[in-house]
Parts: sequence; C-alpha cells; structure tokens
Amino acid sequence: MKASGLFKIYACSPTMEMFSVKKEDLIPEVDEIAGASAFLDLASDADITLLV
Repeated sequence: MKASGLFKIYACSPTMEMFSVKKEDLIPEVDEIAGASAFLDLASDADITLLV
C-alpha cells in the first residue's frame, strides 16, 4: 500500500530521542523524521491526517 504513493510516514524526532532510536533503526517505509511543529505544518495542508 505504501508503494501507491498516496501517503507518507513520518517518525517523531523527540520520541526517537527519548527511546534512543536512530534513523537506521526505522523501517525503510519512513519518509521523514519531523518534530511536532514541522508535522503540524505538514498536516495542515493534508486532506487526511492520521496520528498514531
């Protein structure tokens, strides 16, 4: 489904730091790493936003 290009996956940078997760630890499907303000900026332009 990710290959359809219909959505993007963002990892939360503060959460990654809190749990000592590095970029290399993420699944390949993650498009970008973003903090809350960057994510909210991106989400404000989206038709649908899902926060998990």
